Amino acid sequence: MISFVGFSQNMVQNGGFEDFVSCPVKMSNLNKDAEHWSAPTLGTTDYFNECSRTKLGVPMNFKGKQDPYEGAAYAGLYLFAPRDYREYIQVPLTETLEKGSRYRLTLFISLSEKSDGAVMDMGAVFSEKPLSVHTKRELSQSELLSASTQTTHIKQFPVTGYYQDKQDWMELSFDMVAKGFENHLILGNFKSNAGTSYLDTQNPSKNEEGYAYYYLDDISLTYLGPEYKTDEVYVLDHVNFNFDRFDLQPKAEQSLKDVYKYLEKHPNLKVAISGHTDDLGSDKYNDILSRERAGSVAQYLIDLGLDKNRITSRGYGDSKPLDTTRTDEARRKNRRVEFVMTKFEDENP
Repeated sequence: MISFVGFSQNMVQNGGFEDFVSCPVKMSNLNKDAEHWSAPTLGTTDYFNECSRTKLGVPMNFKGKQDPYEGAAYAGLYLFAPRDYREYIQVPLTETLEKGSRYRLTLFISLSEKSDGAVMDMGAVFSEKPLSVHTKRELSQSELLSASTQTTHIKQFPVTGYYQDKQDWMELSFDMVAKGFENHLILGNFKSNAGTSYLDTQNPSKNEEGYAYYYLDDISLTYLGPEYKTDEVYVLDHVNFNFDRFDLQPKAEQSLKDVYKYLEKHPNLKVAISGHTDDLGSDKYNDILSRERAGSVAQYLIDLGLDKNRITSRGYGDSKPLDTTRTDEARRKNRRVEFVMTKFEDENP
């Protein structure tokens, strides 16, 4: 059995870099200046804010001129530099990601005016605990595997070309399914210079390695909903049913909206709702109770806009308990609503 709960707010703390401990005065001081953000390696990521009267100001700073995508601040880091030098940025999430749920990571990036070239390699890694690696070079997959905390595999942002816009912000985004341990986000270029797609825009004829420095702003991670599998049983959380009454808590309504949105995106699927009770009460009463519970959930999906031909509901009373021990905890588990998504059978093969 799998249960899901989720909400559509930004899970990246201080994603726009607006909150700060100190107005930036020194370079390479993101760890101390920006609220929640830090550098996971010895690379020295920078913090820029319009409050600064130094070369870390906005829009003018030591790397050129750039207005924020929004607000008054942003971060800056090298995605490419000689001898595989790299800078990264990490931040704690507002909560641990739900296993099996889908999320969308989005950020905005702009190439600094004083960069020698551009790259098309930007990636993300999620970790269980804050990452702290004693290196100034790239965080390769093997380096991550040897880290003292659990991490996901590196996921690259999809590209259509080099990130070479020095005037406007470019939006990067990808969707992912959580493993269930992710508490922190790390961003940067996880490839070596040899593995990075680098376009030298200043001195393309020279063999010397150049620099690609980027500004980052408005980083967000939002919940998209569960990644439902067909023919698998899911339990709907937060459904309370008392005698002659059915109450859907806000979290249950959100879960049902997730189901509806998923079915809306997958018109080839249908859903079967089943209601269940504990062993208290008569068989007749439990049968009625379970049917009413399943029917009410089905009606809620229909009210959201689901075609009634794509949904069925049935009550099983207390005939299919998850836990047969006669404890309060077991009875709480057994008082549930389940659903299964299946594909429509082709009637005209």
